[in-house]
Amino acid sequence: MVVPGWLVSVLILLPNLLWLLFPPRGAPAEAKVQRSRGTLWMEALEWAGRLGTLVIPFFYRGELFTGWQVGALVVMALSLLLYYAGWVRYFLRGREYRLLFEPFLGIPLPLAVAPIVYFLAAAVVLASWPLAVATVVFAVGHLYTSRRSARIRSGKAIGE
Repeated sequence: MVVPGWLVSVLILLPNLLWLLFPPRGAPAEAKVQRSRGTLWMEALEWAGRLGTLVIPFFYRGELFTGWQVGALVVMALSLLLYYAGWVRYFLRGREYRLLFEPFLGIPLPLAVAPIVYFLAAAVVLASWPLAVATVVFAVGHLYTSRRSARIRSGKAIGE
């Protein structure tokens, strides 16, 4: 079985395209919250990692040769299913900002955790060390900024 790398990026982006058309309701005014130098660095890491995780797969094609790759494909499918389920919850419950961060099925920050797991598994499927590195960079920044956004929503900004 062959897994085209471009499909890895496209599948994770689909709900985000809807989010652009239908933004959240009740989002706090982030502009009023001062960002520290550390937060700016974390945001830069997040964006660099995001760019890498979305672009690098286009240069790969995964062929499932090993049990590890087949297992990783299953992990990709499950994490994508969790990600989509989190987005379905967001859209069906009125696009409330808080739903982007609330635990789902006992998983904290599910819309931040699921794509990280997805891209780590994709790195195995595509046999791509550069994708694995980009995912780790993305994870560091994305988990920090997602947790920070969740705390701002609750009135408890961190790292400032």
